[in-house]
Amino acid sequence: MSALIGGGIAVASGWAVERTRWRREDQRREREHRTGLYADYLAALLAAREQIWHASRWREVPDDERGAMARNALLDHQIYPMRHRIALVSPPDVSDLSYQAIRRLTAFRDAVLGGAGDGDAELEQVQEAFNQTRRALSDKMRANLATLR
Repeated sequence: MSALIGGGIAVASGWAVERTRWRREDQRREREHRTGLYADYLAALLAAREQIWHASRWREVPDDERGAMARNALLDHQIYPMRHRIALVSPPDVSDLSYQAIRRLTAFRDAVLGGAGDGDAELEQVQEAFNQTRRALSDKMRANLATLR
């Protein structure tokens, strides 16, 4: 009887160790996945912002080309599809800020399309709003990743 009890304890403890290892590995994979997704999204936001910023500065480029450059920035960098992926895997606060970042970026784009140029007060204001939102998003993403250790 004691051999049976000892065997049961060994099986149960082996199962508990394996389950803990599995959970830890699952969290590691989830953290790696989110880290990649978050980094890609932040990089795409910055690349789109740079494209819009260049459209605001390059006065030697014809207006229609600069307008197309600004107008297509979010599409060129796949901002919307990545944002939907973030909404699927992240907590609501990260998802909400990722949406706010797009809204701030489109306000920046719309100001450029409206004729605002580099150095204009309106453009600086929308750029700063985007930068603040992007920093807040980055902080929330970092905090979310810290919970997956």
